[in-house]
Amino acid sequence: MNETRTFDAPGNSAPVLSRPVTYDDLSLMPDDGSRREVIGGELIVNPAPRRAHQEVSANLHWMLQQFLRASAAGRAYAHPVDLYIGPHDVVQPDLIAIRASRLDIYHAEGVVVEPPDIVVEIISPCSQRVDRVRKMALYARFGVPEYWVVDPEEQSIEVNVLEDGSYRAVQPEADSSIASRQFPGLQIDPAQVFAGV
Repeated sequence: MNETRTFDAPGNSAPVLSRPVTYDDLSLMPDDGSRREVIGGELIVNPAPRRAHQEVSANLHWMLQQFLRASAAGRAYAHPVDLYIGPHDVVQPDLIAIRASRLDIYHAEGVVVEPPDIVVEIISPCSQRVDRVRKMALYARFGVPEYWVVDPEEQSIEVNVLEDGSYRAVQPEADSSIASRQFPGLQIDPAQVFAGV
């Protein structure tokens, strides 16, 4: 059973509700730039990302997009994109990649309703546990085939592939580049990802 959480809708003079937070509750919250996610009915509000996070996100998004568009393999999208896993599990990954043949899973209103081919989380000191434990378990359960964890402080990229319902870390290539099983031919140079950090 979901853990009970407190939620008070903005502008609502009714008593505070004590129940798991839902996707519908998120739509009632103010658009104030905060990153709000729901995992297991618990509302998680993240602070604005640090500059290093933004640099890494921009670099990696550009690299993914460049490859995917040039090869007509798909598209990459950067935060904010709602990934709807269930009414009590809605997250906003830093980056996602979707095959060209599956772009319809990303609805016009900004919600992805099936597992993207790649999900990328760029961790920060305050998000380590959520990204490495809770979100990893959530993405595995949802069936995301590749989950990348990028650490700007350690300047590391960990690629995890889904096998038999759980993730297994994949070693970098001999030249230290990062390859994707979902998009053959995609090679990411970590030095370029962390340029400017």
